[in-house]
Amino acid sequence: MSIIDLALKGGWLMAVLFVLSIIAVALFIERWLTTKRAEKFEEKTYIEVLRMIDQEKSEEAANICKLSDTPICKILEQGLSYGSTDVHLATETIEQSASQFIRGLEKNLSTMSTLAAIAPLIGFLGTVTGMIRVFYQMHISGSGIVDINMLSGGIYEAMVSTVGGLIVGIICIVFHNYLVSRIEAIAFTVEAKINQVNVHLRRIQK
Repeated sequence: MSIIDLALKGGWLMAVLFVLSIIAVALFIERWLTTKRAEKFEEKTYIEVLRMIDQEKSEEAANICKLSDTPICKILEQGLSYGSTDVHLATETIEQSASQFIRGLEKNLSTMSTLAAIAPLIGFLGTVTGMIRVFYQMHISGSGIVDINMLSGGIYEAMVSTVGGLIVGIICIVFHNYLVSRIEAIAFTVEAKINQVNVHLRRIQK
């Protein structure tokens, strides 16, 4: 029996689970591409920015960042433009930009977490409706004799929807946890880099 035949036997709730799985895959691909771009880093550019800061040329450092398309430079760009006049404002702006950047990476993670929670529940709902259908057919037959084909068909439908819900839920959990771990790694790197910049900014203030 093919997967399609198996899914068709699971009842109409399998269509709902199929839609949820498509949404989960689409969200994962979009977030994966976003995090991949967020990992881009140019070591030489970053070192040059630190060198400009040490020489009290914060505006030049901001211009270097403006020419770069790496996330770190985009975070530093606006803050460094204040570096020569107000170091406190510069560091505060950089930290706020970093926070906004990380929040942007976390977009749609809550949706994927919700999908992971409701997919098994939809599968269990299919189990309940399948069993209700079995007992209802037994009730209206009025013969008191259990039709094994009717009974097995209802149980089969119930089990298939349960399996479908669990599979979709497991996939969503794996996708969600993978993205969370990846974003945490990016956030750790970003925090380390901006802290180093802020140290250099405070040093020239002294």
